[in-house]
Amino acid sequence: MNIIELAMKHKQIAIIITAILFAFGVYSLMVMPRNEFPEFTIRQGLVIGVYPGATSEQVEDQLTGKVEEFLFSFKEVNREKTYSISKEGMLIVFVEVNNNVDDPDAFWDKIKFGLSQLKPQLPSQVLALIANNDFGDTAAMLLTVESKSKNKKQLEKNLKIIEEELRKIPTVSKVKHYGLQNEEITIHFDQDKLARYGVNMSSVLAVMQLESAVYYGGEVDNGELITPVHIPTSFQSENEIKNQIVYADPLGNLIRVKDVAEVKRQFAEPSSYIKNNGASCLLISLEMQTGNNIVQFGEDVDEQLKHINTLLPADIEIHKIADMPKAVGHSIQHFLKEFFIAIAAVIVVIMLFLPFRVAMVSGVTIPISIFITIGLLYVLGVELHTVSLAGLIVVLGMVVDNAIVVIDNYVEKLDEGIDRWQAAILSAKELFIPVFAATLCIVATYVPMPMFLTGQTGDFVGSLPVTIALALGISLLVAMLLVPYLNYFVIRKGIHKEGEKGSKFSPLYLLQAIYNKTLELAFKVPWLAVLIGIASIVVGAYIFMLVPRQLFPKVERNQFAVEIYLPQGSTLEQTAFVADSLTSMLQSDERVTNVATFIGESSPRFHTTYAPNFPSKNYAQLVVNTQSDLQAIELLDEYEKNYRNHFPNAYVRMKQLDMLATKAPVEVRISGNDLQELKLAAEEVKAVMEANNNVIWARTDYIEPRQGIRVNVDDERANRLGLTRGTIAASIASGFSGIPVGTVWEGDYPVNVKVVNAPQNKDDFDDLKNQLVTTPFTFNPLPLRQVATFTTDWSEGEIIRRNGIRTITVRADVSRDALPYRVLAELKPQVKEIADCSDLQFEYGGEEENELENYLPIGKALGVGIVLIFFILLFQFKTLRHALLIMTTMPLSVLGAALGILLTGYSFGLTAALGIMSLMGIVVRNGIILVDYAEELRHKNGLSVQEAAIAAGRRRMRPIFLTSFAAAIGVVPMIISGSTLWGPLGAVVCFGLLVSMALTLLVLPVLYQQFFKKQDLAKA
Repeated sequence: MNIIELAMKHKQIAIIITAILFAFGVYSLMVMPRNEFPEFTIRQGLVIGVYPGATSEQVEDQLTGKVEEFLFSFKEVNREKTYSISKEGMLIVFVEVNNNVDDPDAFWDKIKFGLSQLKPQLPSQVLALIANNDFGDTAAMLLTVESKSKNKKQLEKNLKIIEEELRKIPTVSKVKHYGLQNEEITIHFDQDKLARYGVNMSSVLAVMQLESAVYYGGEVDNGELITPVHIPTSFQSENEIKNQIVYADPLGNLIRVKDVAEVKRQFAEPSSYIKNNGASCLLISLEMQTGNNIVQFGEDVDEQLKHINTLLPADIEIHKIADMPKAVGHSIQHFLKEFFIAIAAVIVVIMLFLPFRVAMVSGVTIPISIFITIGLLYVLGVELHTVSLAGLIVVLGMVVDNAIVVIDNYVEKLDEGIDRWQAAILSAKELFIPVFAATLCIVATYVPMPMFLTGQTGDFVGSLPVTIALALGISLLVAMLLVPYLNYFVIRKGIHKEGEKGSKFSPLYLLQAIYNKTLELAFKVPWLAVLIGIASIVVGAYIFMLVPRQLFPKVERNQFAVEIYLPQGSTLEQTAFVADSLTSMLQSDERVTNVATFIGESSPRFHTTYAPNFPSKNYAQLVVNTQSDLQAIELLDEYEKNYRNHFPNAYVRMKQLDMLATKAPVEVRISGNDLQELKLAAEEVKAVMEANNNVIWARTDYIEPRQGIRVNVDDERANRLGLTRGTIAASIASGFSGIPVGTVWEGDYPVNVKVVNAPQNKDDFDDLKNQLVTTPFTFNPLPLRQVATFTTDWSEGEIIRRNGIRTITVRADVSRDALPYRVLAELKPQVKEIADCSDLQFEYGGEEENELENYLPIGKALGVGIVLIFFILLFQFKTLRHALLIMTTMPLSVLGAALGILLTGYSFGLTAALGIMSLMGIVVRNGIILVDYAEELRHKNGLSVQEAAIAAGRRRMRPIFLTSFAAAIGVVPMIISGSTLWGPLGAVVCFGLLVSMALTLLVLPVLYQQFFKKQDLAKA
């Protein structure tokens, strides 16, 4: 007694287990974690070195090289994508971790420890060398906190209340805030008064720093009690700073700070700030703990915000400017709607082509298989997101295939007069091996993907093989263990011998009749059928060369970003003017619901692949929310044309969110050691890009040399007066940038104390010449011009190195209706001419680099899948000829896939490639079903090769048509949705299945006859 017969005999067990698993699947659908996309492993981080006073060249020579040498000693570092920026007083290294590193966080722990060991080997003036791998954390929600009546200090007190309450939400991971503007106490010493009183500025700074420090006073131990000794700092307020004694003359006269300086308390001048709809605000970033339902997370935050509002003053408002839970909820709901429409569509199609009882058994297997699969996905920790849902939709038509084949076989046996019980058992038993092999062939196309697709793309498609393999495995079990009993219980008689008259008008009968005549014609001119098959492959390949190509489409969301770039050296006020003007324009547009403005910085990462820009006073970013996804596209199109060059000396870049982490779609990297040669080559490439009509903004990442002032110290004269370069530098720094001398603590609120020249005494070159320095020998201050001369010098703005080699990247943005790969194809011949005349190294980044990194692994995965299918066929049929015969059906899917992309107007991208992988397995399944039956007819019934081929084609036409048509209909909602991400997959699968089905039914029987006709001749 086999397992199929056991399942029928003990039907209660099978039905109860199925019902429990089905109910668990329904429950899982409601509670499983949800997200828009699979969780990506962020593999980027930063290493930052602070080297005050060093020029870009000094940073490169003395700091960058040693840090790069340290980083490149780790095999986990992707050298090709790791690049450094050496700039005035600072090093920034963007480190990329290799895709094969499973735990990047553990690697960053090693880096942080290693940097602490490296720092003592660097120049002593390097103040900090730190690593930051929080660079890639994505915020689930961004909140602004604003008030019309309160300043930022007052808002900060309420900010703490908000953060404390938000941390009470169990699923909250990190709560960060941005935009604070602390107060500071500035001391503006009067140079004339210092000179009049003969006050030594160095002594003043030393006294103030000593007075503001916290010291350990030891302990008093009297044998009975140990009492610690505390010495409070002298600075508790501005008045105490004003009354601090800085000098006493020989006559005993005391000079206090207030006698020689002005002490002010004010907000520190910001290097960046944030606005929401034009109003100053603070920002809170919320991150969610992994593995949770982000939609539920959003609901929890909303509930907590209601409570928080009761704790705050009425004039404080909290607004959302980035709401990932809402976006995910909208996306998942949209996908679930398509999912249930697809289920209904497949069931309706089955009912249209099959009698009601037959259709009922087929249709009921779809929700059973799908919901059991959802339950297992939940157990395995797979989230519900667009990728796993897309996998379920793609497999939707496939899960009914096994059931249809078994039911069709059962009905045939009823027509042959076999009793229902035996027919039910035999229908599943006879088909187990071919159906199992066919299922394995489909799974085999997906199994290699995790081995070859790594990094972001691997994270993206990782759940697809799991989803499809589980769904097909479950459908196989349902077809073998549940469907036989359902057949026995529901379908009581065959369908071929009853009512021939009525059946002639059924669509399936008409299709069968047309196919029979076509097949007879194909066997009369077999060369024509084979030629049609070959021509379909050639035409399909040609169409694929014509259709547009795009690895990942833009993200469809009612949100986009605007980036504003001003020339290097622009002030924050100049940047703010452009940002505020553009904000006002957008706010006046009724399609816009909210505009958040980041001036001098960028927003925290609110989309996985949209990395924040490094803070800079010549940069601003706007995050714009619209009422709908379509309106976001409309605004992007309008504003890109009208406002990208609207402001003098500023470029406005409209940035639609996408899934590619590139700074520009077209990039040319030029590497070499000679910086001047690099600059000339970069300018030539930039000129080529600017001449292209589709390029809207060409630029390089090279920053023009920065003008500076060289202080040429007369060492002999300075040394006679006891002055060193260090004391002179400290004096200049204290006057123009300021030197911190302490902190006044008001509870937990710090107010920094800084010595700096008054604003009117630090904005001119003459102020530098007149800056007073005090000699330790005479204690009399003297102007700097007496010991130094001044000239203008120039240093590189930034020096960028990639993989340790100086590199300039030329970038181009293209118009929204242009395809980057086509623009690059137009540019490549001219770039090659420049490269051929140079010893420099040229390579391409941007989308071309991403395509090479992804399409090649997809091709390898597909190749391995084909090899696996070959071995599956070899093990099933035991001969090479049979395996090769069935594999000839695989390229027959090319024409349909190409037509699907062409007719629907989608671009060929990653998901379309995944669709082709699906097709390969499905068409092989059709071939297995047909050839297996032909073999049975030859070897068991004694038919000739041609008779078996014709009979197998006629008999298997119905299950092949029904299974292919059901799978094609299942993805139609994907196509209709207009999704640029999943529409291409739907188009490839739908059209590919229909066309390959027709070609397989026409060409494969003919090829079968051609492959094995010699065996008939041998028998004769």
